Amino acid sequence: MSSRDPVCVFCASSPGNKAIYEQAATSVGQALAANGNQCVYGGGVRGLMGTVSASCLEAGGKAHGIIPSALTGRAAEKAVREARSGSQTPASEDGRSKEGTGATVLKGGEEDYDGRYTNEVVKTMHERKLRMAQLSTGGFIVLPGGFGTFEEVMEMVTWNQLRIHRRPVVVLNVNGFYSPLRQQIELAVAEGFITPANISLIKFVDLQDGDDEARDWGRRAVEALQSWVWDESAGYNLQWKEEGK
Repeated sequence: MSSRDPVCVFCASSPGNKAIYEQAATSVGQALAANGNQCVYGGGVRGLMGTVSASCLEAGGKAHGIIPSALTGRAAEKAVREARSGSQTPASEDGRSKEGTGATVLKGGEEDYDGRYTNEVVKTMHERKLRMAQLSTGGFIVLPGGFGTFEEVMEMVTWNQLRIHRRPVVVLNVNGFYSPLRQQIELAVAEGFITPANISLIKFVDLQDGDDEARDWGRRAVEALQSWVWDESAGYNLQWKEEGK
């Protein structure tokens, strides 16, 4: 990974209930800015999405959000109105995400960061993930999240296994959040559903006692991306022409 490669961050559109999650997201955004990597993310302005993008921009970096049209501001508001009234009156989209919970963290728009913040509206969740994969040549960083984050990280690991792409997937085990996922993968290996070599397709990062977690999660994530080496014995030797392109 070079400083020119965009890096995708998968994370929650909610803040979680412990400060360490937002601290880790802040650290990741700042580290990407310091290393010169554009932050590609789901376009949310709340939760860890808002925190990682805002911290990257405030540190002088670049961020690019990818938002399904159903989650943009007026589209989401329209859906609520229609559900309440039964009407289907048209409404324009404002491009601002209504995804997630908690306070709005990313308060500015494209005009507020000297062109360093951009977003694009896509039609579907599938297109969102595809665009994330296409743009993020530097790999993927995974912060805590819910169902959407779980889906995203496992799809990118699966794409590694199928050799649709070869990208580092770095999972930050903040507060032990992803320890059960690692245990599940180890169980799948033990039970013969994942080959031992394919463990290399996903990398977990832990911090040792004494590390300054608020500062070091981002640095360790970037280091993990930079040090990642593809294991030629991992995955399937398949030839893809269209998938992921």
